[in-house]
Amino acid sequence: MKYWKPYNKLQEKAPRFDNSAEDVKASRKSEDTDDPVDVWVFEPIAIRLTHLFIRAGISANAVTFMSLLTGVGGSILLYPQNRWINLMGILIISLAAVLDCCDGQVARLTNTSSQVGRVLDGTVDIIKCFATYLVLGFRMMNETIPFTDTVWSVYIWIVILVTMHCHASQARMADYYRGLHLFFLQGSSRSTLARSEDLKRELRSLPKHSLLFKRIYRFLYLVYTKAQELLTPKAQILLDAVEKEKGPVAAKTSEAYVSRSRQYIQLTNTLTYYIRAYGLFVLLMLGIHAFYYPFVIIVLEAVKYYMITKYERIAKDLYKQFFSGSDPEDQNGRKADRKVL
Repeated sequence: MKYWKPYNKLQEKAPRFDNSAEDVKASRKSEDTDDPVDVWVFEPIAIRLTHLFIRAGISANAVTFMSLLTGVGGSILLYPQNRWINLMGILIISLAAVLDCCDGQVARLTNTSSQVGRVLDGTVDIIKCFATYLVLGFRMMNETIPFTDTVWSVYIWIVILVTMHCHASQARMADYYRGLHLFFLQGSSRSTLARSEDLKRELRSLPKHSLLFKRIYRFLYLVYTKAQELLTPKAQILLDAVEKEKGPVAAKTSEAYVSRSRQYIQLTNTLTYYIRAYGLFVLLMLGIHAFYYPFVIIVLEAVKYYMITKYERIAKDLYKQFFSGSDPEDQNGRKADRKVL
């Protein structure tokens, strides 16, 4: 069929699937950043679907859209106050999580990873989470606040908006530190870590008549990246020094960073999908889902700032050790103020 012609190359690149350890390993980003839930639960299922998608000529971005439709559809089933319907919704959302593994596997196994795909994947994750919060918000408007006889009414939306803000910030920083770890582990040529200055140049270099979509997604990616960089000033100074050096010192810095980062890299998995999602699902099935919100706002927010503190300490220590011997905040005798977008 004519529609499938753009994907014929995917079919040619489809590896023979034998469920070997090497086959599964090739579909991952890195063992260091692997989420244990992915490794033991979702990846063994996803890898089978991944090879079917590749042989059918279905691209990674198409699988991402499948994940979107499945995740939103499952979220709708969380609205009824019926545990069996809710359980069906949870199972469908779990299928969306499997598909979310598949899109990355398809991209890596066929060498079709791209910036557009990365942005699309992140955007779809946000939409799926937004759908879940939206459905629960409408459901809880008619439920009572714990330990009271007062109905939440419209006030639940204040709680949800605060939770969504914390959720977005936590996921953004977890994504950043995973990317930073891969940057030092695999090198800049294989890393997906973005720098805001590079993204600004890309945005400015777009032709005047380029598609609006290209401008919008690059601008949103720039805003996203800048938000990450504003919370990691010492890491930015270390990155600047490493990229400028590009020699034995940079290699030693990378090795030291990866060694120290391995102590904390699993914190990033605490702030990504599974603990948050399945914590919510357990609470929902127990009928105490209102306690999910303080868990995100208080507990996971504390984990986020603990993670940032530890990683900023690593960056500060390595800059002192390998570059100037001075505090990164006092580089060249002045505070390194980075321009804000």
